Amino acid sequence: MRRCIGARIGALLALVALSTAFVLLAPQQTAQAQPTQTRAVNYPRYGQRSAAVLSLQRKLVKARFLAARYRTGYYGTLTRAAVRRLQDRNRLKVTGRVDARTMVALDRAVAAQAPARTWYHRETIGYSAEGRKIVAYRAGQRGKPVVVVVATMHGEENLGHYVAQGLLRGRRIADVDLWVVPVINPDGYIRSRRWLAGGVDANRNYHDRFIVRAHSGPFAASAKETRVMMKFLDRVNPRYLVSWHQPLYGVDSYRVKDKALMRRLSNGLRLPIRRLDCHGSCHGTMTGWFNANHAGAAITVEYGYTARSVATMRGRDADALLKALGGRRV
Repeated sequence: MRRCIGARIGALLALVALSTAFVLLAPQQTAQAQPTQTRAVNYPRYGQRSAAVLSLQRKLVKARFLAARYRTGYYGTLTRAAVRRLQDRNRLKVTGRVDARTMVALDRAVAAQAPARTWYHRETIGYSAEGRKIVAYRAGQRGKPVVVVVATMHGEENLGHYVAQGLLRGRRIADVDLWVVPVINPDGYIRSRRWLAGGVDANRNYHDRFIVRAHSGPFAASAKETRVMMKFLDRVNPRYLVSWHQPLYGVDSYRVKDKALMRRLSNGLRLPIRRLDCHGSCHGTMTGWFNANHAGAAITVEYGYTARSVATMRGRDADALLKALGGRRV
């Protein structure tokens, strides 16, 4: 009887040990059985309209495979043809479809287009509402008159970005202490969206004739980006401030503070002088605020609906702007 009971207890203990070992090993075996999953990259594709397509087109423009006026955010026949030219140039399979090798070739092509930089100091002057950096670049000569050029206040008005790039590349700059802010509204730029967060117009939110209207914001300087720019401009206190926009095609004469600067910009950039008074509703503008609160002069320049060539904007127009501001290449 005792032998029988002992045998049963021994068998029971062996069964418990076996069950415990199975429980301990089972998760490991299950984990080993699961295949390793890799995250697929969703590249822009033909027929798509998205921010990713717009980013692709910007790179194609920089690499000179696509004309600037075709940056629409839509992957159509022109974008596909540009991708094919890129692939053919780099001896890739010519499909017109974007893949990893195509993107590597495009990044290299963009890098190859960039001449030596003129700037010697890069500074994050603040952050957007969504946490993106607002960056200022400094070029030229310390101790010379300070001048500032800003662009992309409205996210979809980004042609001035190419002029900014032209100022920051090429031969060194002399006779001015130049600051360039290529993108005031990085959240809008990434989406090709006009407004700041909350639908605020960055050029209706300053402390100058501010009134509460659609897109002006609930109060002056309510937008984070507005406060960043006010603080920066108060600090560097430029002699000249040029704000780049589109598509009204001209150099602004409305409440202009320095008519000689206005004429130099008009002649050099081959743009007409126009009274851009917002149909009588100009309020809360950056140039208005600056002119009312600083000794220096601020002015607005507007490209048209149709983009000039990238070579013209980066080259001739950037040099004409620099000359109008009192600078030169050396």
